[in-house]
Amino acid sequence: MNRNILFGLLIVSALGLTGCAPSLIVQNRTSFAVRVIIAGSAGTEVVSPSPGESSVAEMAVGSYRVTVIPDAEWIEYAKLTRKVLNDQLANSDQLTGPQLLEVIRRLKDIAIRMQQFEQAAASQAGCGGRISEDSGDGLVTISTASNGSLVASCR
Repeated sequence: MNRNILFGLLIVSALGLTGCAPSLIVQNRTSFAVRVIIAGSAGTEVVSPSPGESSVAEMAVGSYRVTVIPDAEWIEYAKLTRKVLNDQLANSDQLTGPQLLEVIRRLKDIAIRMQQFEQAAASQAGCGGRISEDSGDGLVTISTASNGSLVASCR
């Protein structure tokens, strides 16, 4: 039992220490997954925030550079999803009316998201910033421009 208490204290201590390090929050405001390569004074890290989600990378004090590319694994997932939905549509006699409408809605949604991915794949975005002890955490926001290209904003 004492060993469990000691182990728990070590975990709490480790979490407390990591909570003090500055971090970089990467928000993905696109409709597809992206890979974000962060190069800082302590090395390079890659995060992959899902659409509408955020990822956090621990940072050392100093300058950083971010490069964003669409996640190729996401497009493979989207293609597989489209195939499954098309297979369901081919067997539409086994679907109820609401199920059929849902399949069609999902096919339209995946087609739009794949088109956005393909437009963004032609671009690469990046930005840079600086983490200081006084400034606290950094923030990178990934979005798409009106022409479909990727945009990265660092602050």
